[in-house]
Amino acid sequence: MLGGAVADVVVPVSLALKGEQYANELWRYKNVTGPQRHYFRTGLAAVLWRFLAAHEACVAHRCAVPGFDVVATVPSTGGREAHPLRTMVADMIGVTRKRHRDLLRATQKAGELGRTASSARYTSSPLWGEHVLLVDDTWTTGNHVQSAAAALKAAGAGSVAVVVLGRHLNIDYGDTSAHIEQARLRRFSWDVCPVRPWAHN
Repeated sequence: MLGGAVADVVVPVSLALKGEQYANELWRYKNVTGPQRHYFRTGLAAVLWRFLAAHEACVAHRCAVPGFDVVATVPSTGGREAHPLRTMVADMIGVTRKRHRDLLRATQKAGELGRTASSARYTSSPLWGEHVLLVDDTWTTGNHVQSAAAALKAAGAGSVAVVVLGRHLNIDYGDTSAHIEQARLRRFSWDVCPVRPWAHN
């Protein structure tokens, strides 16, 4: 259990609906090989870059901090050596490249924890009050990224904000379809701020 040691704000770039294009691309960027791998990774890196260039300051404002000193990613707990999200944030995206640090490590117990949130899932390098922007690709239950946020705070982070590329939703689950219909009415726009209730450039 994490208690109060969770992210100060969680901001998805977009919904990722099961069986639709965006969810498919979030799966493919990690799992395909050859030229397709570069295609999907480049596309998602461009999405994240444009989003952060437009809205990172708003996320920081929501956390009541002047900005994020460090950018980190959630590491794999499944044995993936070089996670493509880490490559995107550390090497491909201009607004995160210089601030990226490999802070988090999965513990030996991580594989046994399934999808549960646990302070035993990750450890973090020491921090001294730095504000951290934590990036993940997909939010399903949120347990992995919240476990990572808890590890950062235990290591001394100030504010921790989470940005996820896609909020995964299954339209056939519970009353999710009603939520999705409301979202479709609003439609996606780069200019609509996900944190502040107005559009801006």
